[in-house]
Amino acid sequence: MQSEAVVHRYLLIWRDPPAWPFVWRGLLPLLALVVVALFAFGTFARSWIEATVQRETREQLNAAGYTWVGLKVSGQNITLSGVEPTMSAGERALALAKSASCPTWLGRRTCAVSVAADFTAPAPNLAAAAPVIAAAPAPVSQAVQAAAQACERSLASLLAAEEIEFGSASAAISARSAPLLDRLAKQARACPGNIRIEGHTDIVGRTGFNQSLSDARAAAVRAALIDRGVPAARLQAQGYGARRPVADNHTAAGRAKNRRIEFHTS
Repeated sequence: MQSEAVVHRYLLIWRDPPAWPFVWRGLLPLLALVVVALFAFGTFARSWIEATVQRETREQLNAAGYTWVGLKVSGQNITLSGVEPTMSAGERALALAKSASCPTWLGRRTCAVSVAADFTAPAPNLAAAAPVIAAAPAPVSQAVQAAAQACERSLASLLAAEEIEFGSASAAISARSAPLLDRLAKQARACPGNIRIEGHTDIVGRTGFNQSLSDARAAAVRAALIDRGVPAARLQAQGYGARRPVADNHTAAGRAKNRRIEFHTS
């Protein structure tokens, strides 16, 4: 018998895999961006930013003795209010609020985009406003001048041994500086005449920010001394920013010396 040859032919058909597994994986980064955008521009993000600005600014104002200041926050816009206890107290509170810093992913940065103030001036002193024919002031004796100069040297000696510590880019005084402030207040109470508290910074950062920061730090030290019994009328606060360096601003050691508080008697 003659056998028959059987030939089997197979047809191979290539089918492209379904596209959907790759599509949804490609959409994941887009979905992540959408979630981030919703967080950044949504109500939750705005509330979180406002709460942070409110909390940090309030804490730094309170630490400097400005508990009388009212604080209203909208986004990163701050409005201050209240009755000034003394002339120019509002200006110092405004400078402190402008320099207040908040934590961010990139470190501490200035909290507010804008700061406005609506303060009520203190009631005028009618007795002081009345015209008074005053006698010519008596000349300051050499003994009083010598005592004032000795007091200034004593204050400088205290600050040379230990610095008043502040938060980074902030006027909030560290709790570690409380014993130093106690010693400074004790010496200041014994000083004759008035004392000018000066704040100074290094050249790092914007000029306007450094000026505001130096004003706020000097005001914070003044408030701390008043809390420790030094008469407010004998204390003045003034910031000079980076205008009066005492060391080379191009070295880390020099910049550290330029970030300082000074006391001067008059």
